Parts: sequence; C-alpha cells; structure tokens
Amino acid sequence: MDIEAVVWFEAVARFNSFAAAARFLRQPSSNVSRRIAKLERELGYKLMQRSTRSLTLTEQGRQLLPMAEKLVEVKAQVEDWHQSQQDEPAGLLRVTAPGSFARGPLNDWLIAYRKSFPKVKTAVIHSNDYLDFHQHQLDVAFRQGPLASSNLIAKRLFSIQYGLFASPDWLATQTVIKTPDDILDMPLICLSVKGQTLPWYFQGQTLHPKAPEMLFDASEQCISAAIAGLGLVYLNRYEVNAAIEAGELVEVLPEHKAHPVDFYMVYTEREFLSKKTRSFLQFIEKKVKAFEMAEGLIL
Repeated sequence: MDIEAVVWFEAVARFNSFAAAARFLRQPSSNVSRRIAKLERELGYKLMQRSTRSLTLTEQGRQLLPMAEKLVEVKAQVEDWHQSQQDEPAGLLRVTAPGSFARGPLNDWLIAYRKSFPKVKTAVIHSNDYLDFHQHQLDVAFRQGPLASSNLIAKRLFSIQYGLFASPDWLATQTVIKTPDDILDMPLICLSVKGQTLPWYFQGQTLHPKAPEMLFDASEQCISAAIAGLGLVYLNRYEVNAAIEAGELVEVLPEHKAHPVDFYMVYTEREFLSKKTRSFLQFIEKKVKAFEMAEGLIL
C-alpha cells in the first residue's frame, strides 16, 4: 500500500479540497488527484465522492480518516526526531507573528539568527490571527494572550500596554471624554483580523466597536489616520511612542487603561524538538533579555 498516499488523503479530507491540499503538500493538484485515485484502486473502493462543487467522504473514507490522522502525527514525530539528530540546525523554519512585531524587533532578530545559523531558511507569515500549526506547517508562533489551552507550549516574553490615542488638535474640537462610554458615538479607527474589529479593553470594561469610521489590518495605517485627525485609535503603546514623542498623538483616558497583555512565543509540544526550532527558541530568549524595553513593553 502507498502509505504516503494515505497522508495525502488526510490532507485532502482536512482541507476538503484537492487544490488546498496540493498547496499544503507543495504538489501539483494533478499529482494529488492521481495519487489518491491510485490508492483507491489499491484498496478496491472509493474514499471520497467528488464533484465540481463538493467533496464528501464515503463510509470507507470516514473509517480510514482517524487512522490517517494518526499516521500524519507519527510522520511528524519521526521528522522531528530526525531533525533533532542533525549535527547543526538546518531546514525551513516557518514562523508567524503579528505584523507590527514581525516588521519590528522580529525582523532584526531573524536576520541575526540567519547569520548565526546559515543552514536554516526562514519564512514569516504576518498575521494577527491564531493560525493552526499543522495547517500552516508552523514551527514557532508569536501570540498575545490569553491563549486557549492546547498541546502548544507558550513561553512569556514580555507584556504589552495598550491604550487609547488621538491627535491633540482633533481632541480640542471634541467634547470632554471622561469614560470609555463617551467614545461610542465618536469616529473610531480600528485594527482588524479577517475584516472583524478587535475588542478595546479598559479597566473592568470591554468595548466592541461595531461600525468604525476606518478599519485597517496594519497598525501603521491606524496611526497615520489618527495623526491626520480622523478619530480615536486603540493600539499598544510601543507602536505609538514615536508619534507621542513628536506631539502628534496623546493618550486618552490613561486612568482607565487595562492591565498589560502578555506576549508569548509558542511552539508544539514534542518529545523530540528539531534543532532548528530549539536553536531559534533559545536565540529569541537571549534577544529578549538583551532588548531595551521601550515605553509600553514590560519584562
């Protein structure tokens, strides 16, 4: 039996798409389709019913899937074990992080890491979303809490202070803001994940902006809009420090700001950790300890 074809079958079933599975497997769609068809001939029955619009597992496909999932897990464990035995870190390291962090400190740290470990190639996915490790073939993720319980290990790196900010000239034209409730009818500039606004946290209160004046997926865009006097923005203090020092933004309701949010380095819990992943984790921990914490970041 073609065992690797069973692994490919699991990918097709998980993504419910030959095209998506092919991208994940880094194979042409035609290869994946032919390999699954050959597996079905070897087994003597169909594993899935296919049409131009849908893909449905047959009864035999549903029975095979749990075993295929276990096979995928074992394959990953073997790959981790093999990479843990290497003389030095090597291979492709896939990392995900929020865009502002990826373009900020992480960018310099990755360059320094690559110089120290030239046999490791790196790929970074900028995302504010909690991407699935298996689906996106991730080795390490940088995420801010609270984190859902899972089979992932999370190491706290530092905490981030968030706050509400606006242009001083714009504030001078508005009514006095005394509480978070006062901002609900004001123009709000929001950061988004997949087009959805992120919540704004204050002491004992959480606001969910429903219809912001402007919605961006990058904090730099939010800052520019706020500097232009287009409304209030809720971001971490570290990102707006330059604008505050330049007098372009001021903090609003500082007495109502919530407690700092912990920021983590996350990786999969494994018996054997690849040398590329272990070396990267240790490298980042050293960089964080040596990092000069700016306003808004707390060790």
